[in-house]
Amino acid sequence: MGAFSLPKNGFAIRGGKSILSYFMFQDESAILTRIKESPVITIWGHGLPDEDCYGCQIGLREILRANFPDKKVYAVGTGVPRLFKRLAPTDVVSDEEVRESFAILVDVSCLRRVEDPRVFTAKSFAKFDHHMPNPEEYFDDLMIVEPKRVSCGELIAEFAFRNHLKVPKLAAEALYSGICTDSGRFEFYGTNADTFRVVAKLFDCGVVPDTLLSIVFQEEAKVVHFRSYILEHSKVEGKVAYCRLTKEDYLPFGLTFEEASGLATVLGALKTEFYVLFTADLEGEVRVEMRSHAPYAVQPTAMEFGGGGHLYAAGCSIHKGDENGYDSIIRALNAIEPSED
Repeated sequence: MGAFSLPKNGFAIRGGKSILSYFMFQDESAILTRIKESPVITIWGHGLPDEDCYGCQIGLREILRANFPDKKVYAVGTGVPRLFKRLAPTDVVSDEEVRESFAILVDVSCLRRVEDPRVFTAKSFAKFDHHMPNPEEYFDDLMIVEPKRVSCGELIAEFAFRNHLKVPKLAAEALYSGICTDSGRFEFYGTNADTFRVVAKLFDCGVVPDTLLSIVFQEEAKVVHFRSYILEHSKVEGKVAYCRLTKEDYLPFGLTFEEASGLATVLGALKTEFYVLFTADLEGEVRVEMRSHAPYAVQPTAMEFGGGGHLYAAGCSIHKGDENGYDSIIRALNAIEPSED
């Protein structure tokens, strides 16, 4: 089913099923106008930022700095520190500058999911995003949203190319790293001819893939060892492979909660329709990362449990002490029928 336009924050149910239809918002000219009008621009990502989120922040920042040198442009948040030396660090921004800024969200669906809550104090807002819609994640400002895209980096690169903006090498490499990781090196659902057309143009801007990807996909020995630990402690119930982790599992390996909870794709090696990684943080709150293989859509289930994400990669949370939450999610996933898309 192709992308189509709906009124802002409108949703459609396909064939009476509980799967939200794809939608697309394109406020491109309005966003560009707002950029030109704004002396201060801040760029924000989601909590626990991944490479696509960070790559979009740095990529958009460098594009805007190159084309509008009179403006103050900042990327706000923790980013992905291991890539700072190869790409660039994020910025330290004062509260006053945030209040005066045009805030652009990247790879994040709404203000409450932004990593830094100061975003609420900004003067105006826009977003670039590729997550599926969630009625509870209200955002009624300027946006470019295409849920069928495999990465948000594609949207920002196309925005620059369509509007004839200069794309410096640093911006191109940041966006390329995000596209590579969110697509699983061009393997995941959503990778298509448009993905490769964007990448080809980024290569023309100076991307050097070997030295970049050797860092992007490099893992410390402790992470490699923990991947084996996850598989050894995984279980399968019906169509669902899963693993439950607590701090007692990952801390002895020297891993942080953020590192451990980001390894859901390890379970994809098991022959099941769904795979889920449950990871408790140091206080006992559980991050739930759900993945699935087409045509089994996982995002509607994540949304039912207060989360969201992409059609075949989404997440939610389980509150501390809620032992029933695990079984409820596994039962819900096992009840899913193949989607039409």
